[in-house]
Amino acid sequence: MGKPNAAAGKNWRQTKNYRALRQSMLDDLTARGLVDRAYTDKVEEYMDFWVQRQKLEADIAARGVTVLDAKREMPVENRSVSLSVQVSRQMLAIFTALGLKEDACAASPQGGDEDEL
Repeated sequence: MGKPNAAAGKNWRQTKNYRALRQSMLDDLTARGLVDRAYTDKVEEYMDFWVQRQKLEADIAARGVTVLDAKREMPVENRSVSLSVQVSRQMLAIFTALGLKEDACAASPQGGDEDEL
């Protein structure tokens, strides 16, 4: 089998990216007056999914998109690929439910003459 995946055992909650993303989401909710427990719980749920996605992405990076099936002795899809897609969908649903998607769309440039290639 492949090398042990050091990133799988990593404590993702202690990373700068985790703390920055979590704080950014909480700050956004606070700025909009959404400080109820229901909203902060959704941020925590989002961050739980974020941690899972980091683990899945680390597994994909370490083992690849396909892995060897021990029973059939043939390459099969690394299950982490489809799980990563499912986790991403759930993250987007939470992001949208918190109203962050609308904020992101409003902040993005709306095309114009400067966007020509």
